[in-house]
Amino acid sequence: MASSYRLQIGLSPLAPQEADIALATIRRMWCMPSWVRKQPLADGVLLLELRHEAALKPGESADWFVERIAAALWQDIGRFVRIVIDIAPHEAPDGRVFILEEASYWRIMESFRLSHPH
Repeated sequence: MASSYRLQIGLSPLAPQEADIALATIRRMWCMPSWVRKQPLADGVLLLELRHEAALKPGESADWFVERIAAALWQDIGRFVRIVIDIAPHEAPDGRVFILEEASYWRIMESFRLSHPH
């Protein structure tokens, strides 16, 4: 049986329509988050925050989950946005925090372009 993980995901800066795209991507690639907040920032941009607890795909590591979700988000949004993912096994008091900056974007997107032809 796959173990359950607690996740918190933050994406920014997003236009309102990009926040909707990101949420749809999370639903398609993983599940419907149990908690969602679209926090307005300056100049009409948003911080999208999501929280949920669920199992990953069988055999999927936290590292692979983070990269798979990030690649899908960036591809569907169509550009780089900063992504922060805090992921922890259900029983663990603390997890790992992944901060995906622009260097991560280039590394992950290059990897996914080479391994997943369209």
